[in-house]
Amino acid sequence: MQSLESSAALLRATFGFGGLGDMRAAAAEAVRLESDPESPWRALALAAQAATLYFAGDLRAAAAQAQSALLSPSCFAIVRMASLTFLSLAELEDGQVSRAADLAHAARGIATDPALGLAGSPQSAIAHTATGAVYAALGRPLEARAELEDALLIRRGWSGISPWYTNEILLQLAPVLLDLGDSAGALAHLDEVRRLLQSSPDGSEVQLERVRQLASRITGEQSQRAALAQPLTEREVAVLRLLRGTLSLRAIGQELDLSQNTIKTHTQAIYRKLGVATRSDAVHQGRAAGVI
Repeated sequence: MQSLESSAALLRATFGFGGLGDMRAAAAEAVRLESDPESPWRALALAAQAATLYFAGDLRAAAAQAQSALLSPSCFAIVRMASLTFLSLAELEDGQVSRAADLAHAARGIATDPALGLAGSPQSAIAHTATGAVYAALGRPLEARAELEDALLIRRGWSGISPWYTNEILLQLAPVLLDLGDSAGALAHLDEVRRLLQSSPDGSEVQLERVRQLASRITGEQSQRAALAQPLTEREVAVLRLLRGTLSLRAIGQELDLSQNTIKTHTQAIYRKLGVATRSDAVHQGRAAGVI
């Protein structure tokens, strides 16, 4: 590395124990100090800065730094994996689902390549996070939950590591659990995120807003369900959300790990409670009632 100062900055930027504000400042300092474009440490600094910018909600700048890291001639595998991941997450937030999927697939490929030895490492979890986020955007909640829970399990298996990557997994997993009808699980994850942000508020404004929006969505859906003459159950809400797409009842059952007959029973109950007779009317009425 260029200096002891750049080494210290990279550590602060990577672990973030001083909070997101300090993490972002340290990443910028590391990029400034590691000025040699041929150095693998500059690529690492750029990737760390991409992560901190993403956490801070500056998606365009995060994508730009991730791209710069990928273009570095000395971008080694673990840095490439991280850069692809945060580029994928930034593209996904921008609505570029197809490109995000390609990037996440590439990141996951690096994370699981036996020749590289990264599988199960704490860094590999973020590649699974991007894959899970893409599955969620594609309306495949079971696959999304599997990837995100794998990512969380990996991070939970290591102590003394950065909390911010685990935080991102929880923020991605909470809405997936909500879509699957597990509002209690979603709230539990949000409570964990909230405790971290309250203990380290510096630079956490964007993260706190994400928590607020998700909590508001959960509370709103619970109150709207209660307002119906015959409230929908959480499982019925999960089915209703999937009725918005083009999946068959059999495919919806596969997504929710339920039989086709069970899905038919839930669908009939939804129609009865919403006072409709067709799938499109159920979706329309569900939106009008604020349930979805």
